[in-house]
Amino acid sequence: MGLDYRVRCCPDGLITDRRRHVGLVDCTIRDGGICNSWQFDEGLVRRTVAGLRDAGVDVMEIGYQTAAGVVDPATVGPWRFCCEADLRRVAEDKGAMRLSTMVDVGRIGPDDLRPAADSLIDVIRVACYAHQIDEALQLGHHALRLGYDVFCNVMAVTSNTPQQVDGFLEKLRQSEIPNVSVVDSFGAMYPHQLRYLLRKYKNWLRRDQKVGVHLHNNQQTAFANAIVAIDEGADWVDASIFGMGRGAGNVPMELLLMYLDDPEHHVEPIVALADEYTALRETLRWGYEVPYAISGWLNRHPRAAIERMRAERPESLDFWGTLTSDRPIPRHHRATQEAE
Repeated sequence: MGLDYRVRCCPDGLITDRRRHVGLVDCTIRDGGICNSWQFDEGLVRRTVAGLRDAGVDVMEIGYQTAAGVVDPATVGPWRFCCEADLRRVAEDKGAMRLSTMVDVGRIGPDDLRPAADSLIDVIRVACYAHQIDEALQLGHHALRLGYDVFCNVMAVTSNTPQQVDGFLEKLRQSEIPNVSVVDSFGAMYPHQLRYLLRKYKNWLRRDQKVGVHLHNNQQTAFANAIVAIDEGADWVDASIFGMGRGAGNVPMELLLMYLDDPEHHVEPIVALADEYTALRETLRWGYEVPYAISGWLNRHPRAAIERMRAERPESLDFWGTLTSDRPIPRHHRATQEAE
């Protein structure tokens, strides 16, 4: 066994699964659009399509599809709707890379989707909460009939009980949905927790159903969790350029490509785009911050942290006190016995 060409103190092949094919889904414009209301410069979107294509990324999630009347078009950019004319201006030259949009249960209906044959979109990713799984399956099955590949992303899984997870996994197992993602919406999970959930999803679902991960970086664990996911045999990993995404952001695509270090992927086209996204962060302020760490550790939706980050000074200790003042459980995760 030879030496690892990069870290010479370790043998090559120490992590054998790293070089098998893992599908990469880029969420920069869709998830990152939450930071700027999807008001990206059209030229940047076009360059991002080209860069992701040249990097060998499998799927680019370019935005949402949303029913008319749900969101005021005057308050958001075009990637909240992904009309066909807008897509064709930036993504006609996408090559073998597939384009995806996310659809939120409750914000779009089956009749709002156009046939895949009439669109540049190849993949529909249905986002729902556990209690919306029946509606999600109805929407996903309709998208399959229209010719799309389909994912189901059950959000905020860390807020569910094991029994609730069993419930939606059983419905997904019985469905025709081919791809299911473990979604750490709050950035709450550590690697051992993600490892457990991946094994549960893969054991519960059918062998022909693929399992992916969508991870947030509230506790600086997104990249570590992505490595665990690959080690556990995940079929798909979501990432974004410079980690751009809601609140603390996502797995940085450039780090993921460096880790994979395989002949199917190339990091240089993403590095070439990184400076443009780095400049955006100066005003949009996604990425690790202490308020996001607090909301992630408490397994809470980041909306309160996002609002706190808009203040001139976040006052992190005050934020900690606000979020922990009514906690019904002991500070430490292991209960202690009272002294006899």
